[in-house]
Amino acid sequence: MKKKWIVVAESNRARIYSVESRFSPLREIDEIVHHVSHAEPANGQLEGNGQGGRHPMETRIEPKKLETVHFAHDVGERLENARRVGDYNDLVLISSPSFLGMLKQNLGTVTQRHISQTINKNLIHKSESEIRDYLFQ
Repeated sequence: MKKKWIVVAESNRARIYSVESRFSPLREIDEIVHHVSHAEPANGQLEGNGQGGRHPMETRIEPKKLETVHFAHDVGERLENARRVGDYNDLVLISSPSFLGMLKQNLGTVTQRHISQTINKNLIHKSESEIRDYLFQ
C-alpha cells in the first residue's frame, strides 16, 4: 500500500499531511515552524562594495533569505529521515515556486524520485478541503 505524504510549505512554516486514498481525508501529522531570528549575517555573507575593507566580490545574503535557506534545509532533513524509515513512499510538494526550488535542492536523489506531484502555489493558509481540491482535480 502506498503511503502518501503531502507537504504544504512556505518560507517559515510547513504542514505535513498523510492521505490513504483519493477519497479519504487529509490527516495532518506534523507542522514545522521556523522562528525567524534577526541575527546579523556571518562573515562571507556581507555585501562587498569595495568599501570598508571587504572584498568587492563578496556576496550578501539577506538575513531573511538566509533564514529561508536554513528552513528549507530543516524541512528537507525531516523528509529525508521520514523516507529512510518508510513513513511514506509517495510525496507531493505544494509551495510557491521559489521555496519549492529551495526545498527540492535539499532533498537527495532517492527522495526526489518519490515526488509524484508538485504544485506551484502557496496554500499554507488554506483549509484541508481547499488543499484537497488542488490535489485531486
